[in-house]
Amino acid sequence: MLKKLVLVLSCACAINTCFAQNIANNAEIVADCNSLYDAQGRVIYDSDRNKAYEYEGAALTAYREARSTTDKRVANAKYTEAIKNINLALAIIPDSAEYRLLAAQLYRHRGGLSYAKNYFNQACSLYEKQLKDYPDSITLNLQYAIACYAGDARYYPEYEDYKSRAWLYAKQTLKLLEQNKNQYSEAEALLPRLLAYVLLQDYNEAEKTAKRINSICAQYSLAYAWAEQYERLAADGQWLWCVSSREDAEKDFLLYSVDEWGV
Repeated sequence: MLKKLVLVLSCACAINTCFAQNIANNAEIVADCNSLYDAQGRVIYDSDRNKAYEYEGAALTAYREARSTTDKRVANAKYTEAIKNINLALAIIPDSAEYRLLAAQLYRHRGGLSYAKNYFNQACSLYEKQLKDYPDSITLNLQYAIACYAGDARYYPEYEDYKSRAWLYAKQTLKLLEQNKNQYSEAEALLPRLLAYVLLQDYNEAEKTAKRINSICAQYSLAYAWAEQYERLAADGQWLWCVSSREDAEKDFLLYSVDEWGV
């Protein structure tokens, strides 16, 4: 199962680019979208970004191993390793909402609840800021919806407010997909559509979308791999690790799509 996810890694950047939604042909805007800066405003070069991606990947691997083991000592060591790596990634790209969302998950399961809440709030603030600049970004709308629905807010008393926000942005994702359907192929639109339907708990449409992915997408494409994972999730209510309910499994599935691929 994980081997297939590794095989489709090369597809992720191409898929993600399709939904970046550069909102104009203005060269300065495009340049700003394609550049990253550190907290002091200095340009982060490709080599630095690659290093940040490596740290984030190492953090996610350690997190997956921690969630999958029943040995508490091993789990604690893996969470410590994961936290170290995500902080190294954030030192390079401090304004990554995705990295802060993952950091919140790591601290939550390690027991650092105040840290988890801080990182989650920072992730949401970054998403909200980015959405003001790029309101038509399918990626940002979908990631923010997933963060509100599946992120650390699920443990808060005000979770219903976050859920309402999640549904709003998931529906906006579907609306944008329909409005911009001439800008990319049907195959490119299917994965974000599937994730939005899972979040909205529209299981009929999610099942139809997964079947459509299986029909028209290449076997080792990112969409095909995730549709296959969703079908397994729907069949037995489990994700990569044991959880208490199918809904929790769906939330971990959605978060993992952001953590692993940034879709």
